[in-house]
Amino acid sequence: MTTYKRGKDFPAEQFVQVAIEAYFLNQGFNLDRSRHVDLACVHPITGERWQIESKGISAAIGLDFRTGLGQLLQRMTDRAVKHGVAVPKIPQYEAQISKMTPWVVDLLGIHWFLIRSDGSVEWLPPNAEIDRRNTPGSTAAPSPPSN
Repeated sequence: MTTYKRGKDFPAEQFVQVAIEAYFLNQGFNLDRSRHVDLACVHPITGERWQIESKGISAAIGLDFRTGLGQLLQRMTDRAVKHGVAVPKIPQYEAQISKMTPWVVDLLGIHWFLIRSDGSVEWLPPNAEIDRRNTPGSTAAPSPPSN
């Protein structure tokens, strides 16, 4: 397992990584650890594939957020793969997401996975309302990835 500088508790990157892996495993996906991405997985029945970058709390959240997006964009080599960013559900990351232009997020097909302090996941697809993304304490979420 990868070593993380900020530990394993919320809102550290290791916490986010463990939570997003558990989320997809619970949906029936198999993890693909052969890829250089925080999470690559495939559903054995539907063939649905995901690549997700995970980020956690840091001294430079804006920089880390943009780094994660850059890593994700460089790995967008297959249109059939769904792409996402997993971050802790904290105001600093919600603010970063709200700065994204909705049509760009939609065009690139970026999904947001907000990891709550209890390890649960709020999934926001590319076409999610920007106002909803920026609503503190929002618990409503669309259906999880299909399986």
